Amino acid sequence: MDHTIPQLEAMKGIFGSQEFNLSEIDSTNNFAATLISDQLCQNGAVIMADYQSKGKGQRGNTWTANKGENLILSLVYMPDNLSVVEQIKLNWCTSLAIVSLLTDFEIHATVKWPNDILVGKNKIAGILIENQLIGQRVSLSIIGIGLNVNQLNFELPFATSMKIERKITFSIYDLKNKLVAKMNDFIGLDFHLLKDEYEKSLFNKSQAAFYEDVNGIFEGVILGVNTDGSLNMKRGGEVILYGIKEIIYRIDL
Repeated sequence: MDHTIPQLEAMKGIFGSQEFNLSEIDSTNNFAATLISDQLCQNGAVIMADYQSKGKGQRGNTWTANKGENLILSLVYMPDNLSVVEQIKLNWCTSLAIVSLLTDFEIHATVKWPNDILVGKNKIAGILIENQLIGQRVSLSIIGIGLNVNQLNFELPFATSMKIERKITFSIYDLKNKLVAKMNDFIGLDFHLLKDEYEKSLFNKSQAAFYEDVNGIFEGVILGVNTDGSLNMKRGGEVILYGIKEIIYRIDL
């Protein structure tokens, strides 16, 4: 690999112990996986890129962003003792870290289950977490984050950025440092505390809204999540549990 890899002073906590700053890459998650395979990456490494040509999102979608205008990074986490049944805490931790970061800049954000970050109805950030398991333990996690920072125009509807919301230009490097610090704050929190805080941040929680599943469009109310990460939805007189990819938010209605 011919990438310049500067080593920075370790930040307090797990994340930030090693840093890779790239101009352009296909995907920071892919690059992280290659580093790990080549034994060039340590626990807590941060991989940041100005642009990724094949950024990955949930449901097999791509994440596209203008070069140099957004925060694109992946975090490498090699937990000592994280069970498979509690791996969802990585999603909760990352979602809350982003929401907290935005709150610091007076941007009110919520989490569209499971891991899109919204301002109003507009997406400002997305998360893709890829885990490797050994038996009943998580041996490795690559946490990919894309945060819209200074971009003003988007191809897709229902998108926004920090600059659109606050009308100022942000330092992406400073935001990276702040987000890594937030991740270090949240990663050590108790599983059930993270669940409670995540539920408080859910978009549309306790409000009637429209959704779509295999049976069509319906009106329901999000009640919260379960310890496996599934969603509790009140629909009529019953509570239905939904897994990832089993429900679509109809924010267009």
